Amino acid sequence: MTTNDRTTTKAAIKRATKQAQTRMRSMDAEALAALESTYRRAADHIRADIDAVAGGDTVRLSSLQALLRQVRARLGDLKAGRDELLTNSLGEAANVGAGVWAAAGAAIATPLGQVAGDAVNFVRNFVAEDGLQLSDRIWRLDRHADRAVTEAIEQAVIQGDSASRAAQDFLGRGQAVPADIASKMDMAQGSRVQKLAGDALMTGKGAPYDNARRLFRTEINRAHGEAYKAAAFEHPEVIGTRFLLSPNHPRPDVCDMHASVDRYGLGPGVYPKGKSPWPAHPNTMSFEQPVFSNEVGNADATDRIAWLKDQPDDVQESVLGKGKAQLLRDGTLNENEINTPWKVLKKRYAIDD
Repeated sequence: MTTNDRTTTKAAIKRATKQAQTRMRSMDAEALAALESTYRRAADHIRADIDAVAGGDTVRLSSLQALLRQVRARLGDLKAGRDELLTNSLGEAANVGAGVWAAAGAAIATPLGQVAGDAVNFVRNFVAEDGLQLSDRIWRLDRHADRAVTEAIEQAVIQGDSASRAAQDFLGRGQAVPADIASKMDMAQGSRVQKLAGDALMTGKGAPYDNARRLFRTEINRAHGEAYKAAAFEHPEVIGTRFLLSPNHPRPDVCDMHASVDRYGLGPGVYPKGKSPWPAHPNTMSFEQPVFSNEVGNADATDRIAWLKDQPDDVQESVLGKGKAQLLRDGTLNENEINTPWKVLKKRYAIDD
């Protein structure tokens, strides 16, 4: 390849990469909006089921088991819709990643459809540091949703029924109903049970919907990145990928370290095939770009410990956590322990909380 051809191809790849990143930001927003609609629709159906059972009054204990069966059926519909959305989103994201090279006119030996398909399979089979695959995480999502919603309904109905029975006993004896019992008497009111069930599914950090959003963003970006990298390393002049922070990167974290350290002598944040730490954490919006052989000079590799020691305490703690950051400042933490879980290091160094 002549110098002019090489320059033209590289420029085309970088333009196509930026276009793909723009498309991925839009696709991320579209997928999350569709996910929210799927969860809100399920919450609306569950609230309607509760309202039908309550009939404008309370959910009676005798109706509880039938209601819970209806709720679990709604959650089953939610799972089916969410899984279909995830499958479609993974495929689209992988196609966008592989499609960069077609858009740039770069010669890739493997058909891009196969590259995209392999990336989706990688995402489905990938085992994270915690030993879980995507199917395990989905199963946890579903178990969490079932437990959170059904327990919210069950506890409300049982407490409301118990309080009502206790109140009747007090009144039958001609005694005033204690305040703590009176406050629970309306727990089984249909409107209150509806709110509790909807909140259990949708509201707050760590709710089933919140966890699903994090999983979607993480795995959709993983599919895109894996397809992009697989195609990139088929190009004969790509020597690595550069870990880059999102323009919307909110605060220093482990991504800053990965984007800054020159571990392989290829340049800051540049990793050879199979060595990139991307994605560094769930919900990440960091990304990668190809690095060509003529863009790499002769540099000495640096280690992460040296970079960390140069950072202020708050950045060290953001990257490592407080416990490992203290080990770093004590001169105890070594390079191989940066990714070691804190619970393992606590035991290794006999550290008490």
